[in-house]
Amino acid sequence: MPGIVFGLAEYKNAFAGLHLQDVTYGESATTVEGVDEDGNIEQVDVHSKKRTINFNGNVVEGADLSALTVGGSLTVNNITYKIDSIQVKHSNTGHATCTGSGSAPMPASSGTSAATASGSGS
Repeated sequence: MPGIVFGLAEYKNAFAGLHLQDVTYGESATTVEGVDEDGNIEQVDVHSKKRTINFNGNVVEGADLSALTVGGSLTVNNITYKIDSIQVKHSNTGHATCTGSGSAPMPASSGTSAATASGSGS
């Protein structure tokens, strides 16, 4: 996982002052189903494919997290994510945590075609 260091992390000044605890990567898409006249599903495909990133960390006292803003960009492992959400939580003990998420479009695959489901004809 080049580009992210757990513990005291500083990534292009965006994570300066944030002690990362965990980073989660994922992928998601929207499913579309093609049905026949009887309502049986004949084909399943996906669209709107995207990569996601979620991160959690402890904020260093006096840290400036202004680079982490909704609509901003965060590049990790050569993937540029658009920041979807940022939440900073302060406790009554002065402890602060930061949670955020972002998404990036999946690159188009070459030579792919829609997958079809074959069923037994009745």
